[in-house]
Order: sequence, then structure tokens, then C-alpha cells
Amino acid sequence: MEKIKTEMPNIFMALAFTVVVSTICNIVGYEFNIMQSLPGMIILAALCIAGYALSFIVPIKKISSVLWISILAIFLASPISPISEPIIKYVGNINLNAITTPILAYAGIIIGKDWGAFKEVGVKGIIVSIFVIIGTFLISSLMGDFFMGIF
Repeated sequence: MEKIKTEMPNIFMALAFTVVVSTICNIVGYEFNIMQSLPGMIILAALCIAGYALSFIVPIKKISSVLWISILAIFLASPISPISEPIIKYVGNINLNAITTPILAYAGIIIGKDWGAFKEVGVKGIIVSIFVIIGTFLISSLMGDFFMGIF
């Protein structure tokens, strides 16, 4: 329980910054206003906080906070949830690209901080990374196309 007390302020700060930047991206890039963007962002932030807290509270150590956040989000947005309609409505106003923009910026900052380690990867590592990303995209696209054809 001590770990949650020490880590939660950092989580709140990072989450607040992400919510602000994502909301700005959603307003500027995708023409939603702040009243359309903010409720969905608050719901997503609350899901993150709840999932992160569950990862400390539930004594199963092999379940990460990402999995808890996913479980909560799936349950709350599923048809069996009494609050699924407003959650889907408000979160539907958030463009995925508006959320991924700050996340990719964080990744860029991390790579910039460890530029020496990034250089050690070399050209071969970068080429392999590019092929992995392209392969993941293509396979995901093919699977999505296949399953959309079935349903």
C-alpha cells in the first residue's frame, strides 16, 4: 500500500498533463469543442486511475495496470453495464490520434534522453524495427478486414 501512496502523485501529474495535451489536440486537430472533449477525457482518466489502483489493491501480482484498465473499460462499455451509453457517447467524442499524439511525444523524449543507447542499436536494429511496425500494421489490417467481412 505504501507504493501506491508514493507513485500516485506522479501518476496524477502525468495523467493531468496527458489529459490537457490530448484535449488540446482533440480541439485543434479534430474540431471538437472543450465541452465535447472534456467529459470523455475525464472518463478515460478515471478508468486509468481506477485500473492503476486495482493493480495495487488486488493481490494478484501478475495482472498489470494496463490489463485492469482494459477490463474496467470493456465492462463499463459493454451492453450489460447500466452506464455504457453515456460512456460510449462521451468517449466517442475523443479521436484516437488526439490521445496518441502526447504518447508518441513522450516516446520521443525518452529516446532523446537515451540517445547513446539508441545509437548502439545501429542501422540493423532500426531496419528491423521498421519491418516489425510495417508487419504489425499489415497483419492487423488483414485481420480487421477478414473479421469485418465475417460480421
